[in-house]
Amino acid sequence: MHRARNAPSAQASPLPPGKPRRKDVVSRRQSRIAIVAFVIVTIALTTALVIPDADASTPLRGKLRIAKRAPRQAHDRLRAAEAALAAALAVVSDPTGTLSVPTTAAPETAAALPSVDQLETKVAEARKAVRVWQKRVRRIARRVRQQLQFAEWERHAKWRPIIEIAARKYHVNAGGIYRMMMRESGGRRFAGADSAFKGLLYYWTGTWAASWNPWRHDSIYDGSSQVFATACAIHKGMGAQMWTTTFASRN
Repeated sequence: MHRARNAPSAQASPLPPGKPRRKDVVSRRQSRIAIVAFVIVTIALTTALVIPDADASTPLRGKLRIAKRAPRQAHDRLRAAEAALAAALAVVSDPTGTLSVPTTAAPETAAALPSVDQLETKVAEARKAVRVWQKRVRRIARRVRQQLQFAEWERHAKWRPIIEIAARKYHVNAGGIYRMMMRESGGRRFAGADSAFKGLLYYWTGTWAASWNPWRHDSIYDGSSQVFATACAIHKGMGAQMWTTTFASRN
């Protein structure tokens, strides 16, 4: 009697109740690894983005361009932080353990995963950064508009509105500064080109370059800077010693 060459194999016995199939175990392991990788990548995004800051010498329009890029980066950081938080919450709330971090994960990988509280803190910080940068952009944009307006007034020698803005800033009398200016230079920003006293309010070059003056790095012929410097000097009580003949006429 010949034995059959291809005897049929025994039929696989059914799995005990509750025991997962091998392919299900592999699928769960892949899901766990994907969740861990996703959380790590999103956390890296929330910390790796660096917003460039403008140097003090950067022109105002350049600062505005840099500041306008910053809110977009802050929004990206916020979205990454929110995604990381959502992934972490999915791991914590998963009742079946399908999305839980595998116990065989490397120690450095497990240590790299922040807690839900830490992720919520990152989301709050990212939202605050968005608000801060949006506020900063609006502030710089106002300064740019003001700068352009000042340039327009200077081209037409309209000093009175600039004087009024400077006077409000330093809480001094705008009419007094205007009268001083008219007695000093008659409203001519390039007055005194051949003397030691120059500009709208006849500043001596040494006085203009002194440390008291926040606008000393601007040209002495910059009319707006002279107006603001004068308002600042009067506010500091330096008016009488700097304009010995015309300061009294401010009243």
